[in-house]
Amino acid sequence: MDSLLKVWDYSVERKRLENLRDARFLIRRCETHKVLVDYIPGHIWYNWGEYPAERCPMPDEQDEKNFKFYKEKGMGLIKFHEEWNDAEEIFDGDKFTPNNEEGFRKMISLAHENRLKFIPYISSGYYDRRSKNFKTEWLSYYKGKVLSLDEGYFNYALCSPRSPDWRAFLLNNIERLFDRYEIDGLYDDVGYDPLAFLDPPEEKQGHINAFEESDSVHGAFEDLIQEIYTIVKRYRGIFTLHAWEFCNPDISFIPRFKCWDYLYVGEGIRDMNLMRKTVKRLPEFVFYIPDWRVVPVEDQNKIYALTIPYLQFPVLYHGRPIRGKMYKGTKLQYNKGSLAVSHPDVIQQHYLKHPDDFPVYSPWDSVPGNPKTIENYFHYFEFYKEMTKPSTHVFMDIKDESITSGRKWPNLVLTAYVSNRFYLVIANFMNEKDTISLRQSWKNIETGEIQSSWEINPFEVKILEKIDANC
Repeated sequence: MDSLLKVWDYSVERKRLENLRDARFLIRRCETHKVLVDYIPGHIWYNWGEYPAERCPMPDEQDEKNFKFYKEKGMGLIKFHEEWNDAEEIFDGDKFTPNNEEGFRKMISLAHENRLKFIPYISSGYYDRRSKNFKTEWLSYYKGKVLSLDEGYFNYALCSPRSPDWRAFLLNNIERLFDRYEIDGLYDDVGYDPLAFLDPPEEKQGHINAFEESDSVHGAFEDLIQEIYTIVKRYRGIFTLHAWEFCNPDISFIPRFKCWDYLYVGEGIRDMNLMRKTVKRLPEFVFYIPDWRVVPVEDQNKIYALTIPYLQFPVLYHGRPIRGKMYKGTKLQYNKGSLAVSHPDVIQQHYLKHPDDFPVYSPWDSVPGNPKTIENYFHYFEFYKEMTKPSTHVFMDIKDESITSGRKWPNLVLTAYVSNRFYLVIANFMNEKDTISLRQSWKNIETGEIQSSWEINPFEVKILEKIDANC
């Protein structure tokens, strides 16, 4: 086991205090001030297999190589999507059991050997209506119709958080996951429709209307997420939540009790700048899972301007290539026409014609995959991981002009990351370029340029570092 002992250095501590002193005079007002404690900047969405076409394979040399690479790069969390389990019960398991028990345990060990937190997928709402375990009492309704995800091979009920029977089933299975496997937390794909509150609870199903429910307050849903969060915290784990209901202030109040460690946003969102406006003020910590099926390819660089000024960052899609394998048995069928799951045949047909194209690594990847996605990710991650070390002070969206010598135009965002190094992030969200003048010269950590005046293109981010001459 690696020692947690750290050697503290006088010169580093002195520099940190000097930088924080300077920040106090340079930054009078900002939207938010955070101090980082155990923030993990590097998240991987790892594709392990192509379920339900086949079981996930045993970890091999390529997986070992990938995990070692992540460790060398300084990444800290690896998330596995639904392919790890047997949600469709093809292999006599269920949504809470691995379709490759031995392989699952070896993947966990491989992650831990490389200092990665292992986070598997669950859902607090989605459950297959064809399952041997499913009960109709769990169903939720909108205008009298069952709420269900019926796309591709899915026939997933959106189980009601007002159902005590569903809660007991779900929470007991979550407990067993932590008891049986050395997992480090959970990723919850919630499977909840905000419209569910419009229909009164079904008393004959045993549903209980215990909370306020409205178009912006989802009491039962929020309470269920909080129950899951308490389980994860009891096991000292990390809870990663994919829930649009908490991501969009236009349809939801922020929960009264923050019930996540990391919030993933981005599924189906084409306009990334609109999403920035939506999620920029959410409680920490937000990660983008960009939907490259719909996001324009020219937004590859733009995503870093949209995230870094708000202490946000994208998730890396990586792992084993997806080749579009499809289930051939009789237990389920594919319904065509869905963006989410028409992908297997689209991917399959593409690589039959273009076998040498760059791989697809996620169901939300472009077809073919884009090598610039990974190249850009690690270009910016090298900076971001240094900017987000423990005890760093983050001054988000600086409001005063003490740090500038000229005007600060609307939709210009400045954020400082301050520890033993002092970084200033500048992003321009106007549709035309402009020039900002600072009171002192700063160094561009990408180019090495040192100057006080910076031309910023539309949706460009510049990461500057305070230089010693100005201390």
